[in-house]
Amino acid sequence: MRTHVALLWLIAASPALSQELPGIDLSKPADKDEDRPQGEGEEQPPIDLSQPPAQPPPRAEPARPAAPFRVDDVALGDKVKAVQRKGFLKRGRFEVSPLFTLQLNDAYYQKFGGALRVAYHLQDSFALAVRGTYYEPYRTDNVRTGKIAFGSQLLTSQLYGQVMLDGMWSPIYGKSAFGKSIVHFDLFLQAGAGVVWSATSLEPRNEGPHVATDLGGGVRFYPRSWLAVELGLTGTFYPDQPVESVPGTVQKILAANVGFSFFLPFGFEYVTP
Repeated sequence: MRTHVALLWLIAASPALSQELPGIDLSKPADKDEDRPQGEGEEQPPIDLSQPPAQPPPRAEPARPAAPFRVDDVALGDKVKAVQRKGFLKRGRFEVSPLFTLQLNDAYYQKFGGALRVAYHLQDSFALAVRGTYYEPYRTDNVRTGKIAFGSQLLTSQLYGQVMLDGMWSPIYGKSAFGKSIVHFDLFLQAGAGVVWSATSLEPRNEGPHVATDLGGGVRFYPRSWLAVELGLTGTFYPDQPVESVPGTVQKILAANVGFSFFLPFGFEYVTP
């Protein structure tokens, strides 16, 4: 009896189980396109032989390293700016220079004073100048020590003043950086002749002025086209006989000069030939 009941229950439940379990649906035919490889059986467009074949896109070239800087790459305008005119012209202008001077080579009678030079520039690099200098002698403590050591009077010529006619030549011109500005400068040499007055030129000897020559040089910086700052050295040579009982010798005075130069007229013009 139990066997018959179980069999009837399986027969009644079989339709429901068939609906829940997956299976192959044989009610409609299989789709032939499902088994066909992709692209097979599709209609291909006709090939147009009148058009050139498509070219592949160009390959991107690797970036080249930057070439080093060359002078040829500089624009012509930049090259012209590097060669500039002089910041000033001196030809045809007067120069008035007050100077402070200090003697460097006399350990017994130190001399310091002032000078005034007036020059006229015949060329931009050459000028004729008249220079007058006044010295104030200062007796140092070395005079007393020297007299005790040598037991006699020191044979030192005491120079009081001089007037010289010099030629000034400026062979070198240049520019230098000073902070954020450019300062022009030139180097100069000077040489000339004139007269000097020493202790023997006045009473009691009254020998008058002595013939002298000088030689020197220096540098001038031009913060303005009409103004220069001057630094220089000047050597003056003249014969003198400090003591009558001793033969005369050539006296040598080496002096340092510091001062300013003013150029007149203040302005100038470039003249194109």
